Amino acid sequence: MKKNTKIIIAISSVVVVLGIALGVILAQPSEDTSEKGNENADIILLDKSACDVDDVTIKNTSGEYQLLGYKYSEQVKADENEEISIVYTMQGYENTLMSKYMTDNLVKECQTVAATRLIDKSGKKYSDYGLDKPSVEVKVIYSDTSKVNMYFGNEAPDKSGVYCRIDGNKNVYLVNSATVDMFFIDKLQLFDKSLTGELSDSENITSVEIGGSGYEKPIVISEGKDGIIDGKYCMSSPFREECDSTKTVGFATDFYSFTLSTVAAAEVTAEDMKKFGLAEPYMDIKISTDEENDINILVSERDSEGNCYVMNKEGNIIYKADEDEFKHYNKTYREFLGSAIYSPDISKADSAEIFYQDTVYDYSIKREYQLNDLYEENIITSMYYNGTEADYTNMMRFTTSLSNVERTEEIPENLNGYNKIFYIRLTFGETDYMLEFYRNKENKTVAVVDGNIECTVDTEFVQKVIEQTEKVSSQNSAVETVKKDS
Repeated sequence: MKKNTKIIIAISSVVVVLGIALGVILAQPSEDTSEKGNENADIILLDKSACDVDDVTIKNTSGEYQLLGYKYSEQVKADENEEISIVYTMQGYENTLMSKYMTDNLVKECQTVAATRLIDKSGKKYSDYGLDKPSVEVKVIYSDTSKVNMYFGNEAPDKSGVYCRIDGNKNVYLVNSATVDMFFIDKLQLFDKSLTGELSDSENITSVEIGGSGYEKPIVISEGKDGIIDGKYCMSSPFREECDSTKTVGFATDFYSFTLSTVAAAEVTAEDMKKFGLAEPYMDIKISTDEENDINILVSERDSEGNCYVMNKEGNIIYKADEDEFKHYNKTYREFLGSAIYSPDISKADSAEIFYQDTVYDYSIKREYQLNDLYEENIITSMYYNGTEADYTNMMRFTTSLSNVERTEEIPENLNGYNKIFYIRLTFGETDYMLEFYRNKENKTVAVVDGNIECTVDTEFVQKVIEQTEKVSSQNSAVETVKKDS
């Protein structure tokens, strides 16, 4: 019995010793292993969140660049203290505005770096992870004067992250790519993406001009009556037309607070302008406001992939834009036009000549300015036909009916097979404003304004309007204003 007890005690002692020895062996770090540890806990490699970043130098596939931080005061509210912010400039691009959103994100990634896994403790196999020749090198100087160098290599085969090491630590770690993505982006994408500034609520668009090599004649639109056309926005080139206010203002305001996603060049040189097709731009867009918040946008011709290059002439950044980002490429003058084909301001006309049914009617218009008893100026307008006074109201109603002739989408290439059935030529000083109607054997009618083929028009409606012609010269017959049925 005593002998068995001694054997049991001896065996137990051996088991205890073996257990202790095995525990010691298992606790030893591996010289070349991949260890996961607790997969739910990140491994903090760097925590400088309490410090500002004064200087960061990054070398990646876009080259090497250096960002320097500068503190400035910002009055958040009138009744609060100033807030200190840091803005960054890129060495060699000091005159080009950086995107604060982008640089702030980059700085955050410089302050805190955490790994998801420890991959290799040996410090001998950097080439296996792309760390013998890192794809990205990051050197940071913090406000406490401390420095950190970080290196990033290959992406893990399972796409779970990118390999990383930090100076002073021989270990290789796996880092979530999303937490260090700013280190990998092209340096040009750190610049400001705002092509233009804002338009205030009180501002009005006063003019739009679109020229460039893509336009034989520029599109020129101005606010205010030009003395000939009765409209808020009038086009003077390539043809005299009334413009739709909503379309004109919509086009212009689209270019304020306009941002683009891709920077093609910064601190732009003459060589850059030539390289990206902006030395002689395809589109040269000028927009003016009543608060002198004017902008001038240059646009290149599209390349084979549908991209064009865009620049604010007052800035020094060139952007690349695809078809979705830049929707106003090849804007035509017809896209600004309103529904009315002919909109004369008859109150400013000096004479009128009308042709209908092989007869030409000539009218002269006179205006007399008088002061009433309150010294207010009154204008008395008289119209004469063949030396006899006619009813000026008839002319006003007739031209109003003509302005009710609406534009259609059908535009004939020429007038072959058409005959002229009507015209009106209004004279404003030394300028004529002329509308013609042509009709073919198929009873199709085409409108022509100042020699420009506008479109086909409603034959039945036009006929009702021009049948009023003979009444214009009469003192006894009233012209009826013809309106388009809704």
